[in-house]
Amino acid sequence: MVNFAENSPCFTCTFSVRDICAIIAGFALITHAVFNRFEPLNPFIVVPLLLLLPLTMSLLFLHHFTLLYAATLAFMIFHSTLLCSIGTYRLSPFHPLAHYSGPVLNKLSSWWLYKITTGGKRYEFIQRLHRHYKSHVVRIGPNEISISDPAAVVSLLGPNGLSKGPAWDGHVRYSPIRPLIALRDSHPHSKARRPWTRAFSAVAMKEYEPTLAERVVQLVDLAMSSHGTGQTVDMARLFRLFSYDFMNDMAFGGGMDLMRNGDTQGMVSLMDRALEALAISESIPWLTRYVPNVSHSFQSESALRAQARVRSGPTAGKKDVFYYLSNEDEAEERSPDPISVAIQAFLVIVAGSDTTFSTLKVDKYYPPGESALNSTFHAEMSYLDAVVNETLRLYPILPSGGQRATKEQGVQVNSIYIPPYTSVRIHQWTMLRDPCNFSPHSESFWPERWLIAQDPSSFKAEFIHNADAFHPFSYGPANCAGRALAIKELKMVLCHMLQQIDVAFADGYDPAEWEKNLRDPFTLQTGPLPVLVTARDR
Repeated sequence: MVNFAENSPCFTCTFSVRDICAIIAGFALITHAVFNRFEPLNPFIVVPLLLLLPLTMSLLFLHHFTLLYAATLAFMIFHSTLLCSIGTYRLSPFHPLAHYSGPVLNKLSSWWLYKITTGGKRYEFIQRLHRHYKSHVVRIGPNEISISDPAAVVSLLGPNGLSKGPAWDGHVRYSPIRPLIALRDSHPHSKARRPWTRAFSAVAMKEYEPTLAERVVQLVDLAMSSHGTGQTVDMARLFRLFSYDFMNDMAFGGGMDLMRNGDTQGMVSLMDRALEALAISESIPWLTRYVPNVSHSFQSESALRAQARVRSGPTAGKKDVFYYLSNEDEAEERSPDPISVAIQAFLVIVAGSDTTFSTLKVDKYYPPGESALNSTFHAEMSYLDAVVNETLRLYPILPSGGQRATKEQGVQVNSIYIPPYTSVRIHQWTMLRDPCNFSPHSESFWPERWLIAQDPSSFKAEFIHNADAFHPFSYGPANCAGRALAIKELKMVLCHMLQQIDVAFADGYDPAEWEKNLRDPFTLQTGPLPVLVTARDR
């Protein structure tokens, strides 16, 4: 009801409490429509919509209540209506993803996937969803789906595939200066990738071999230092130090020697915390605008080392990845600014060391348990390839895949329609352990499958080997630029270790703990691996 005071010099109106409630609820619905259509992230837009608007609406209550009560009531009506509207829409048949199955809580909010991600078991949760709903496509968020169909890989990740999703904005906290991996659109990515292509060419890879060989020998010598002492060695820790040292050699020409001096500055733990913090940007990227940057110290250290590397220039007779990223080879007309180079070098350390050490730890986890690399096959390098491939199949570097997203146009991939503004993941953990893609022993470490795949007729039982499902370093123009170096590093480490040492689980260590300690904040993280090291008889 609206009352007009006609005796006043000017007309004033007072709305009834019911009318005011309806007005506030109406503005809440309009706010939902604005967020749904434009998804504003700028705090100068978000704050007025969520705070100033209901506060202004509360003035209508002043004819009925005190200021504090009016403001409280207005906020309650506005935000409860907004949340109910959002929840109803996300669960309604009118939502673009309504026809895809998924848990109700995940449909309602990304917070549930974030909670699961911080617990480290996102890869298992999504795999259970695919199996529970018996579908290659499941809904894991309000506007996000997971796909485990190998037939979708080329369409989604290939040359004409989708751009990277909003999670990558969160990974770099919406910074305009980005490493290669976080460039969402194809054109700037292809331009930025040119120095990376040169850095990992066959010629460049040959130049890195002496440095890699030195670090591998240092690693094995460090492991051998416990021989005869009866002391256990945490191979996971050693691999982490090795990977960090070698990638620092590649990024900055050296300077860090954690295997020799120990991690006195806590750089490895800083990097671990930074990777764990990516759970936020993986699920709720916009929240990174408002939470502390735990990787700031690590990034600052990288920036200082990049500046030092620029001043000193390349080591005489040696070239590193920094040599190409900073255009010291003069292949580009213009050299990048130092800040940009520092960010790219930071990516070399984080992506390179994390990828390699995770795979190495898994490779060394299996030999004591299943004798994957026994004497029968030591001389056969084809079997080493099979072991590496099987490790990457069972334990992919990105178990839940890197996020992609549609833009204003939806995409049809075979029978799967992906609506506009939808985030997508190719869930590698599910796809690579699916019996429809790899059988038999889809959940077991069985390197022989890669040898049998070369001649399936030699295997009498049913054998399935879908190579289209195996893309451990992603696929298409945005795949891992350093994949060749990673494979070379893996093989050189394993070969030298197999020649020099034997390893066995430490007394009292339960191998089942290995699987329990796996975590998936972004890349696959593993727990400690205590072993006893002995010299190999030759």
